[in-house]
Amino acid sequence: MNLQEHFVENLKELMIDNDLSVKTFCEKLDIGKSELYRCLRKENLLTLSSIIKIADYFCCSIDFLLGLAPYLSDDKLNYTPPFNIAFRQILSEYGITRYQLNKHTKISNSRIDDWYHGKRVPTLDSVIRLTKYFDCSIDKLLCREYR
Repeated sequence: MNLQEHFVENLKELMIDNDLSVKTFCEKLDIGKSELYRCLRKENLLTLSSIIKIADYFCCSIDFLLGLAPYLSDDKLNYTPPFNIAFRQILSEYGITRYQLNKHTKISNSRIDDWYHGKRVPTLDSVIRLTKYFDCSIDKLLCREYR
């Protein structure tokens, strides 16, 4: 199974477990119904910001939602800072400069700078690329906090 298949399977299961219709779910999370239906039909994956909203709503790991963690942990995650704050923190924690990140990953300097200054949020593909570079989970990269 790929990320999208895992995500759709896990999301459907969580919605059923919490007795949420698509309409109610979309209203609670401010996600467009057509966007969610396209995702559920496996036509495209939701944006990173929508995936974060879902993980925050269910207090679960993004890695679990995407099938990168094998099970739904009892650990509850309850806060996801804006990406630029998390990005700055992870760079600092690993002692990596934006220049080094560019050289090692071939991600453009302008894109890295946009993330750093909060002008853009990366795509899910870029986030996965970053997790491989830092050898960490998506939740660690996004500095999600456990309660």
